[in-house]
Amino acid sequence: MTSKFQQRLEWLNVWGGGTLMGMLAADVVIGSYNAGVSPFKPSLFTPLVFVFCVTVGLLSRPRFCLAALLLLALPVYRLLDIVILARHNVTGLDSMAMSCARLLLVQIAMIAVLSAPSGLRAMRWAAILTILLTSGSSIAEFLNLVKFSSIPGRFSGFNGHPNSPPIVICQCLGLCFALVKNFRWNMAIIAAGIPGVALTYGRSGMVIFAFVVGIYILMNARRNLGFLIMCTYIIVPVMGLGFTLMQQRTTKGIQQDKNTADRLEAIYSLDFEKLKSPERIKDLSDAWEAVIEKPVFGHGAGAASYPWAPHNEYVAMWLELGAPGLLVYLATLYIPVLRSLTSGGRAAYALLAMLLYSPIAQGRVMDPHFYLTLLTSAYILWPGRFMFSLRNPPQAVSDIGHRPQLPGSQSSITLPFQPQVLPPGRQTGRYSHPER
Repeated sequence: MTSKFQQRLEWLNVWGGGTLMGMLAADVVIGSYNAGVSPFKPSLFTPLVFVFCVTVGLLSRPRFCLAALLLLALPVYRLLDIVILARHNVTGLDSMAMSCARLLLVQIAMIAVLSAPSGLRAMRWAAILTILLTSGSSIAEFLNLVKFSSIPGRFSGFNGHPNSPPIVICQCLGLCFALVKNFRWNMAIIAAGIPGVALTYGRSGMVIFAFVVGIYILMNARRNLGFLIMCTYIIVPVMGLGFTLMQQRTTKGIQQDKNTADRLEAIYSLDFEKLKSPERIKDLSDAWEAVIEKPVFGHGAGAASYPWAPHNEYVAMWLELGAPGLLVYLATLYIPVLRSLTSGGRAAYALLAMLLYSPIAQGRVMDPHFYLTLLTSAYILWPGRFMFSLRNPPQAVSDIGHRPQLPGSQSSITLPFQPQVLPPGRQTGRYSHPER
């Protein structure tokens, strides 16, 4: 393979594959289609993304991360539960099965992008683009240019539900903290993401976003004190103006939207009583009663969407897939966390965001941004790679000549593909992790 051809493949992977991954994570196509902005159907977009990313990935001599492949266990588990068992009888089960199958295609496409030599650079661009698209679409909705949100008075951008943007932006910021070396660039990305979080009027989402960003700033404050002081003089008046505009939007004529007004007051006054949601507590209690009814095998995939809505992913997984499904979900989240703790805190902010949103989120396991964060973190945490080669491995040679081949030894077995394990430094291009 020529050097020029390889360079073009890297360019396609970073800017083509990374852009497509960002559009998927930000729900650009499905949000535009639901809002009537674009006639392009999401069901056509996913196969096109799959074909493009897998083709470019295979031509780029992919080097796979075994841990990332194992993370496919949860979506495969859910797909098999829907297609084969079909335990939860609900209208639109076939549509849910198609959604799970499309999601699996998206994850394979993500692995193809990440397995290319420029995989982490592609996902860095995808994370930045996701933040820009999510925040930009929320601003456009705030300016009455388009309507995306399913809840009046709150703004969601392409995601469609106001609870989603804080999760998407915070997880992608965690990836930026791991993949972008420059602290000032990360501060610029944080500034770009603030409108997308603030305009949702989300209480818990905004608190978690501020917590994760605050930790990152504090960890880097000593080395960037002068720059932070300068940012303070700029950000404080801008945020004050922003809250004023948001407060004005809670009033329509002489009528006030009490829901958004109370949310905004609870956020800037840090009133923890008002930050609580009685509706969610009731939903969680109902879901927990359903878990107790079938604690071993659960009610089937889809039960956490209807008739129950626990707003808690641990309860949702237990409710749908029972104890085995909950264990798979816990392994999916906490094995990368343990790996991060034992490897110097790499990808820590992305994993922290995923953990903090788990008790209050719902349905993330059906969202591309969840797997964008998870799979990229896996490729950061497990630098060892393996690749498939059409060539058989060479026979071992000793100082006294060729060793005789014993029956059943590895060299005597002929396989169509032989995995080749690569050392950590080979597949990342000597990439240094800037996260602190």
